[in-house]
Amino acid sequence: MGMQKSRIILDRTLRLYTWVVIAIFAVLFVRIAWLQLVRTEIYRLQAESNIVRLIPEPAARGEITDKNGLVMVTNRPVFNLSLNYLGLQEDTDQVIRRLVEIINDPTITFDSIKAMITSQNNRLFEPIIIKRDIPIELVSAVEERRRELAGVNIDVQPQRSYNYGTLAGHLLGYVHSIKEELEQPGFENYGLGDLVGKTGLEKTYEQYLRGQNGFQQVEVTAKNRPVRPINSIPAIAGNKLELTIDLKLQQAMEKSFDETLAKVQKEHPKAKAGATVLLDVKTGKVLAMASRPILNPDDFNGKSLNQDQADYYFRNIPTALNNRAIQGVYVPGSTFKMITGMSGLESGVSPTDYVTCTGKYWNPPYIKCWDVHGPVNFYSAMAGSCNVYFQEMARRAGIAQIGRVGFEFGLGKPTGIDLPFESSGLLPGPEWQNKEFQLRADRINKQIDEKIAAIESEYNQKIINTPMEREKTRLQQELNSEKKVWEQERKSQLDHYTQWHDWDTYNTGIGQGYNEYTVIQLANMVATLANGGSRYKPYTVEKIIDPAGNVLQQFAPELVYKTTVTAQTIAETQKAMLAVTAPGGTAYSLFYRFPENIKVAAKTGTAQPGREGYVKNQDYDGLFIAFAPADNPQIAFAGVIEHGWSGSGSVGLIAKAVFEEYFGLQKVEVDPAQVAGDRPE
Repeated sequence: MGMQKSRIILDRTLRLYTWVVIAIFAVLFVRIAWLQLVRTEIYRLQAESNIVRLIPEPAARGEITDKNGLVMVTNRPVFNLSLNYLGLQEDTDQVIRRLVEIINDPTITFDSIKAMITSQNNRLFEPIIIKRDIPIELVSAVEERRRELAGVNIDVQPQRSYNYGTLAGHLLGYVHSIKEELEQPGFENYGLGDLVGKTGLEKTYEQYLRGQNGFQQVEVTAKNRPVRPINSIPAIAGNKLELTIDLKLQQAMEKSFDETLAKVQKEHPKAKAGATVLLDVKTGKVLAMASRPILNPDDFNGKSLNQDQADYYFRNIPTALNNRAIQGVYVPGSTFKMITGMSGLESGVSPTDYVTCTGKYWNPPYIKCWDVHGPVNFYSAMAGSCNVYFQEMARRAGIAQIGRVGFEFGLGKPTGIDLPFESSGLLPGPEWQNKEFQLRADRINKQIDEKIAAIESEYNQKIINTPMEREKTRLQQELNSEKKVWEQERKSQLDHYTQWHDWDTYNTGIGQGYNEYTVIQLANMVATLANGGSRYKPYTVEKIIDPAGNVLQQFAPELVYKTTVTAQTIAETQKAMLAVTAPGGTAYSLFYRFPENIKVAAKTGTAQPGREGYVKNQDYDGLFIAFAPADNPQIAFAGVIEHGWSGSGSVGLIAKAVFEEYFGLQKVEVDPAQVAGDRPE
C-alpha cells in the first residue's frame, strides 16, 4: 500500500515537471519567434552597429591661391608607415622589433611604438601611424621584408605642400596633429592622427579647407579587434581659398625684407625681427604681409620638431613662431604724430601756426627733439619729425582728444582681420586710464596696508611684552611715526602712478609713453587716413570655391567706421605727410626718383620701446608708414624692424621696394647708411 502511494506521488511530480519544462520551452520558442520574425530588422541593425567601425580616409585639404590664381599651397602624395591590426598574423612584439630595426630612427623605439598602441587601445580598428612622409628608401626596405612585417602598411595619403617654401609662412599658417582640439566643439568628427590647422589661414578656415574624409567600413569584435573590411566611401577634397594676396608683391616684400635686414645688421646686429603689411586703401584687402624671423610651415607638417627647430621657434631671441604683423605690439614713435597733428587741428590749431623748436620742449620733463628746427608749422614739423611741435600740439589738444582720434582710426583694439591670435595693442585714452589707474590704486593700497599691518603686529607684540609704561609710550610713538611714513609713501605712489600727468600727454604726443600698436593697426590707420576717413576691416580671403568650381562665399569690403574728423583736417594731414618725402623731409632720399604722378606720402619713426633686450639710448625700433599715389591713394604700407634704429634707414627700404613693384617702376638701390631720417634723442 505504501509503495503504491509513493508511485502515485512520483508520477504526479514527474507530470508536473514535464508541464513546467514544456511551458519553459514554449515561452522560449515564442520569444525566439518574436525576435526572429517580428523584431529581426531592429536587432540586426543594432548588432551591425556594434560590430562595424568606420576608418577615415583623409581628404585632400583645399588649395590656397593668390588673387591671380597662382597656387601657393596644395597637396602632394606621401608615404605614411602605419601598424594595422587587420593584417596581423603573428606576435605583435616581434613585428615591432623588426620594424624598429628597419626604420633605424632614434626617435622611434620599441617602447615608443608600444606607447602608441596603448594610447590607441580603444580604437585599434584605426591604423596606428608610426611615421609620416617616409623616404622612398624606407618604403623599399619595408617592401623587401614584407613577409616578416604582417600588419605593417604603407599608405599613400595627401599631405600639405607649400609651393613657395617659407613665403608668407606666418600668414598661411601650418597644420599639425590634432590634440587639444578633440575636446572642443566642432571637432567631433576628427580622429586620432588627423592633421588640423594650428595657425594662420590654415586655422581660421579649417572647416572649409579640411573637406570630407572618406571611410572604410571594417568589421570588428566586441573588443574592437578588426576582422575584415566591408565597404568604402571615397573622400571629398576641401574647398579652395582665393586670397587677396598678390604673389608678386609678397615676393618683392620678403626679398627686400631679407636684403634690408642683412644691410642693417652690419651696423645694428640685433636687427633680426620685424613685420610689414600692405593694404588696399579702398577695400581693406591685404595685398602682402610678412613677419621675421621666417616660419616654414613644412617644419610642422605632421612632424615632430627636432631640438634645433624647437629652439628656433620657441626659445631663441627673437623667437620665430608669432606673426609679428598682427601679434607683435610696438611703440609707434613718430608714426603716431599724424594722430597728434589731427587732434591739434580738430582743437582749433591752424596748420600754418608756428612753434619754435629750440631742441627741447619748454615744459617739464623737457623732452628733447632730435634736432633744433627753429620755427615750424604742421607741414615742416611733419617733414622734419619735430618732437617739440607735436608735444605742443598734444598739450593744446589734450589726451581726451588724442584718445578719441586714435580710437576712430582703429588704434588700441583688434582690427578684426581673418587671422587668429590678433593682439589689441594699447591706446592710453581716458577709458584705459580709468581701468588701469584703479588697478594700480588697488595694488598700491594692498601693499601699503599689508606693510602697515605687519608693523602694527610687530610693535603691538613689543608693547604687550614691555612692563614699563614709559617704554610702552615710546613704542607707541614709534609705531605712529612708522605708520605716518607709510601713509606718506601711499600718497606719493598714488599721486605718481594713478594719475595722468602733463608729461604723459607730451610723451603720448610723440608716440612714446604707453602707446603700443600692432603693425596691422598702423597700416589700417594709414589706409583710413589715405581714403578720407573710412576704416575698413582688413581681410585676406577673396573667395571660397568648392571642388566643382562653385563660389561658396565671396567676401566684400566691410566698412567698420566712418571717422568724425573733418575732411579738411584729413586733407591737411595728407599734405603734411607728402612733405616727408619732399626735399628736406626725413624720407626724401627714398622716393625722390619716383615720377611726378606717383608721389608718396609717408612718415618715418624711431621708437625707444624700453623693453627687455633694449639698451637705453642705444637700441631703437625703426618704423615706417606710407601711402601712394598721394593725390589718388591706392595702397598703404606699415612696417617695423626691431633694433632698426631709424624708419627710413631700415623698414622704409622695404616700403620703397614694394611700391616700385606695385607701380612697375625701375628699382633703384639705396644705401641705408645714406638715407636721411629722424634720429632718436
